[in-house]
Amino acid sequence: MIYTGIDALDGLLDGGVPDGSRMLFAIEPEADGQHFLITLLHTAVVSGKKTLVIAPFTSKDAYFVDVASQSHYHLDCYLDLISFIDQSDCEAITAAHQNREACRAAWQDRIKGIIKDEGIDVVVAYLDLLSDYFEFAGAVSLFADLKSEKPVTVAFEFFNLYGEEMLQELLKETPFDLVINLQSGSGVVSFFNYFTVHTVSWLPLPSRSLPYIVTEGHIVPYIPKIVVTGPSNSGKTTFVKNISESGMSVDRLGLLGTPTTVALDIGHMASKGFDINIYGTPGQERFDPIIPQLARNAMGVILMVDVTRPDLMSRALKLKKIVEGNTVVPIIVVANKADLAYSVTKEEIRAALEVRADTPVYFISAFERRQCRDVIDSMVDQITRFEY
Repeated sequence: MIYTGIDALDGLLDGGVPDGSRMLFAIEPEADGQHFLITLLHTAVVSGKKTLVIAPFTSKDAYFVDVASQSHYHLDCYLDLISFIDQSDCEAITAAHQNREACRAAWQDRIKGIIKDEGIDVVVAYLDLLSDYFEFAGAVSLFADLKSEKPVTVAFEFFNLYGEEMLQELLKETPFDLVINLQSGSGVVSFFNYFTVHTVSWLPLPSRSLPYIVTEGHIVPYIPKIVVTGPSNSGKTTFVKNISESGMSVDRLGLLGTPTTVALDIGHMASKGFDINIYGTPGQERFDPIIPQLARNAMGVILMVDVTRPDLMSRALKLKKIVEGNTVVPIIVVANKADLAYSVTKEEIRAALEVRADTPVYFISAFERRQCRDVIDSMVDQITRFEY
């Protein structure tokens, strides 16, 4: 098994990438996607995998310096595990073989020789210059029939300047076990980078796009907004505070002397490799006009109800419809105050809130942190499997 080094992505891939797979990281214009291959490379050598890096655009030393400056990964600590074909090697092969077929054969011999002699487990190859020499399919075919005694995993990086249509054309001729398309400016939230799990040969995983940010050279999958909504005093503020590593709430005392949210609750947390922002909406009807804006670009909705107040189910249904608007996103129902006396059932809650039979309904106490975290973990699972 080979790991991408991005926990959330490895989780989607059922733990990682099977040995011997062919991976493609296709980077579209303006996407900050170069760190995916670097992260995979670093993860491979840290785990003891012998790796061949093919970077025809730079020298070995310059590559190590660039990686260290961008991501703080010091690959020169793993020189015994890393073999290299760099710019000088590329120029020497090209100069010695003017005929394209002879040049292609020389490249294949060099790659196969290093893999055999060094016992390579993983190849990391930057395809752009090789594609200029041999076209895309020809460059990828250099790594066919490696004839190693063990399965060799090959990970390619390619700058796709022409978007999804071009990628589809390339994949018709050249199949891969895993294709990750790295994009910017499209998807659920327009101002983030996205990685799209485009192709997975070993799993029945539908294509989906998830935002990510790059922090000090490290890829952080990101869920920018999960909305928690429900009637007043259903426990939204307690829920958001209890799951958050940091956050804020804008409250005032309500008519009964208890705090009630007058703007929104904001929380931040991590779950299953994702950084997550949580937004709790106010429950009072006078704030209904602002809820569509608060819920804009939400990737999931948690609808909270008070199981001791079944008379407020109609209010919860109204808030659900406001939050969902004209979009369809994953939804979870949280039946709060389950530590108190109540009589409503899951089936009654689903019927009152007009949610599907397979919509999760969790009976919890918002004061129990572990129960709240289980709800968020379930929401993350739904988001990563939902076709937006």
